[in-house]
Amino acid sequence: MKNKILSLGLAALCLATLAACNNGNKTNSQQTSTVTEAKHTKITIWATAKEEAVVKAVTDAYNKEHPDNPYTYDYKPVSEGDCGSTLGKDPTVEGAPALFLIADDQIASLVSKNIVSEIRGTRKDAVLNSTNAAAIEGATYDDKLYGYPVTADNGYFLYYDKSVISDAQAGSLEDILAAAKAANKSFYMDINNSYYQNSFLMSPEACGLNSLAWHNDADGKIYYDVTWDSDTGASVSQYIGGLVSSNYKDGTIKIGGNDVVTSGFQDGKVVAAVSGTWLEGDLKAAIGDNLAAAKLPSYHIGDKAYQMASFSGSKLYCLNKTRPVEEQRTAADLAALLTNKESQLVRFETRQSIPCNLDAAADARYTKHGTIGSIALAQQSNYAAPQSKACEDRYWALTTIGQAYLDGTYTTKEEWATFLKAQLDTLRVHQ
Repeated sequence: MKNKILSLGLAALCLATLAACNNGNKTNSQQTSTVTEAKHTKITIWATAKEEAVVKAVTDAYNKEHPDNPYTYDYKPVSEGDCGSTLGKDPTVEGAPALFLIADDQIASLVSKNIVSEIRGTRKDAVLNSTNAAAIEGATYDDKLYGYPVTADNGYFLYYDKSVISDAQAGSLEDILAAAKAANKSFYMDINNSYYQNSFLMSPEACGLNSLAWHNDADGKIYYDVTWDSDTGASVSQYIGGLVSSNYKDGTIKIGGNDVVTSGFQDGKVVAAVSGTWLEGDLKAAIGDNLAAAKLPSYHIGDKAYQMASFSGSKLYCLNKTRPVEEQRTAADLAALLTNKESQLVRFETRQSIPCNLDAAADARYTKHGTIGSIALAQQSNYAAPQSKACEDRYWALTTIGQAYLDGTYTTKEEWATFLKAQLDTLRVHQ
């Protein structure tokens, strides 16, 4: 069935490429509604390793139908996070891409550094008319559109091995840890990663989903409104610090990159993990039908349950404004092609990525074959803060809170209040 769906997607893609091309040959640095006949030039693409198969499938289909104006490119596997941070330091670095894939929280920083091209004219209209509102919001800065939304799945939830963790246990962090410990197994959560450390404090029952937000002041400087060092935040951190540090020190909690999760499920040492749709294929291959997924669990202080929170967002293709105009034209054409309905369905089949294109999300090729991860992500979305509005570069560099949970350095509420204030004051500064 998997190959059949992909074949149907590529066949439809071939039919759609002419329309995409006719809608797409416009410069992005000087966006107008005028269609040009510019030939595609060779470009460099930076995107995550798993995206390469999608790019190849889409461009191969296009090139078969348009041999007189094919796409040619060099592809460099770069994670969404590293892509934005690297280009943010130097968009003209050797081998710099004309087209690159990032998470939407990086838009503000790259726009402020004049690195990404604004999307205007009919290209903008096409995105606005075909994409869900959340993805458009993530691609927008100061009421201007700067990215071509690719997915609606940049968030996280819980995977678990249901031969070890029951569905009931999956709803409680304490029960997950107890079950893993009893089986001499581990629970994975990269707690000292700023993408995950917020999960406890931003619980709706704790500081709340709106407890972290960045803003621009009148001078364009960035500052944060953040309430994690409140009495509630200190109390939650005191509890989480005790729970996490003890389980981390005895090996029940594991941290690290995606490789830790994948290898852990493969060798049976990890039985539950906080991650996203990008790992579903690997984990399914590791444990088959024993793989289950759900929204994040709750933790419990006394008799009160605190639903763990998450960030939500989309991924975007953006154009490097520093590249030659002919490269930007080609990159704009390809970005439009890679984010249309058929390409997003190919990406779903290839990478289990959730479409943000409205027609793709309503298509039976997606709705009838939704993955366990897509269902869990939808459940978690009620407890997720839009990361493009919650945080930007300065927050991502702040990993000390998660590390303090792991280390168990602080034990009293007063110690946590003092520590949290010192860390969060670095975000409150206008700079």
